[in-house]
Amino acid sequence: MSMWPRSVREVPEWTAVVARAAFPRGTFAMRVRDALGEIFTDAQFADLFARRGHPALSPGFLGMVAVLQYAEGLTDRQAADAVRGRIDWKYCLGLELTDAGFDSSVLSEFRTRLVEQESAGRLLERTLELLAERQLLGAGGVQRTDATHVVANIRLLNRLELVVETMRAALEALAAAAPGWLILHTSLDWWDRYERRASDYRLPRTEATRDALARTVGQDGRRLLAAAYAAHAPGWIREVPAVQVLRQVWVQQYQCADNGACVLRAAKDLPPGSLSIGSPYDTEARYSIKRGMAWRGYKAHFTETATPDKPRLIVHVETTEASRADVETTAGRHQALTAAGRAPKEELVDAAYVSVDHVITAANNGITLTGPLPPDSGWQARDPDAFDLRDFTIDFDNRHVTCPNGKQSRYWREAHSRDGLPIIQVTFRLPDCTTCPDRSRCTRSERNARAMTFRPREQLETQQRIRAEQATDAWKERYALRAGVESTMAQASSRCDVHRARYRGLARTHLQHMLTATALNLVRTDAWLAGIPPSGAWTSRLTRLRRELAAAM
Repeated sequence: MSMWPRSVREVPEWTAVVARAAFPRGTFAMRVRDALGEIFTDAQFADLFARRGHPALSPGFLGMVAVLQYAEGLTDRQAADAVRGRIDWKYCLGLELTDAGFDSSVLSEFRTRLVEQESAGRLLERTLELLAERQLLGAGGVQRTDATHVVANIRLLNRLELVVETMRAALEALAAAAPGWLILHTSLDWWDRYERRASDYRLPRTEATRDALARTVGQDGRRLLAAAYAAHAPGWIREVPAVQVLRQVWVQQYQCADNGACVLRAAKDLPPGSLSIGSPYDTEARYSIKRGMAWRGYKAHFTETATPDKPRLIVHVETTEASRADVETTAGRHQALTAAGRAPKEELVDAAYVSVDHVITAANNGITLTGPLPPDSGWQARDPDAFDLRDFTIDFDNRHVTCPNGKQSRYWREAHSRDGLPIIQVTFRLPDCTTCPDRSRCTRSERNARAMTFRPREQLETQQRIRAEQATDAWKERYALRAGVESTMAQASSRCDVHRARYRGLARTHLQHMLTATALNLVRTDAWLAGIPPSGAWTSRLTRLRRELAAAM
């Protein structure tokens, strides 16, 4: 099927007649076409046509196929079959009943073009623009954000499996790219050792034999790298991605001596999870633990509107490595929403997205960032009889602190925390603390005076204000609206399997999440126009029965 660019693709007459006869009430695909028309046109995505020599399939058409595919959770092959065989899809896409469709590989090629041209967000952006034109999306208001785990599309490997599989992946790549060069630089025993993929059940069982294999693999990898990076080796050999991954993994996993011996590093010498490569096939997937759940992969951050008189629409998506802290995404998200004209008046988030500095920065940009701040972690704050920071009088202008018994601090020093945040360190006089009758309420040190660390004035005042506000019923009632974002994660999981990466690499996984958000927005718009209210939070039958009994009493 080959197409020339067209601004509008009308639904053929017989396609409409047969679709209406088969589905008098319509289907999701048909209702989307009736309500929103042709969402993606060729003119909007003309730069995404395939290069010369490939079928000139409309990128707008393929974009709609990809969105329908995610809305129904289909594979590429199933989506291509739906284009060929389903009348409601032909109606939505404006195809003749006799249209033969296309090969499923076209969808993979289209996604590759989206990634290579950094156009992952264009389908979502176009959908949001159209919904704004239809008065279904407005600026400002309340938004809420949450993140969920995404397991990478790779096997979980232990350290021995990792080095064996990384060596095998490099040999596989070189066998295709430079077979003649590889034959000259391999040993005969390599062919048997790396013929099959690394699996723990095929590897030695005893610790001694596993250590011996690890050393052998380390020496093999070092020998291959030495040949690839030799002065007389072709320069492009070392540019093969699998060879570069081999070098990175060997640096992370091995300690190699000048005599050629390579031993696995001790656990304390390994790089942190934010840098460690866990698979040669997806070097961007990172290891993380959250609430007792460990995974290797990514995080998906979704921001949706929470305006009561409009559908809940996802307006921002970000995909990060699993090890990246949620709070690090806050500033970038606000900048992107502001640039797109969709900045919220208030954003509801959980504690992982909140810091005093981000609250202040957001307020300066006209956004109220609402989320719980952790309480003071000092033992004085947990003991009701002790003196915590709130019991001291801080004079920022004169740079001193007065304790509850009227004694002034001696030292006032401005410094930075381990995270690079500005802090103030204060120490009181030892003679004042030694003779103080309330010493046990102030410090547990038997020899030193009371020392304190706190943030500068603006940060400290903001911190104290938020902690006081979040203890009130009004704040809790307003913050309860954030809980609705959990249903977005559930819907993304059930419809689009967001917890598992379909593809490999951060860029392709981000494209998956962009298509997920676009599909969910159309699903929610369809439900809104049909008068179906958003479902509430899931509750068990036992909980519902308990509520019914309580209401009856």
